[in-house]
Amino acid sequence: MRNATWAAVALLCLAGMSFAEFTIPQDQPICRLYGLIQTFATIGGIIAGLVAAFTLITSHDLSERGNAKMFLGGVVIGLIIVWIAPLVVKELVGAGDICGW
Repeated sequence: MRNATWAAVALLCLAGMSFAEFTIPQDQPICRLYGLIQTFATIGGIIAGLVAAFTLITSHDLSERGNAKMFLGGVVIGLIIVWIAPLVVKELVGAGDICGW
């Protein structure tokens, strides 16, 4: 089971990197780096969110459920920050198009 989980994570990472390879121009290395960071953060956030949701569903202890709710909230806020950051930078800089976003 553990090997299958790691294989699925590796497959998702490779899929995200290959998607970033096609959508980000070669002459913008910072965009490529941010695309990789965004991919790994999203995959990590999804996995952490699944663990928190599983803990929230299966736990009978109220304090453990509260911790899982706070953790899940942190995951959601983190994913929102990671995905909204390019739009905020685009608005602050006033650029028409940054990294294809």
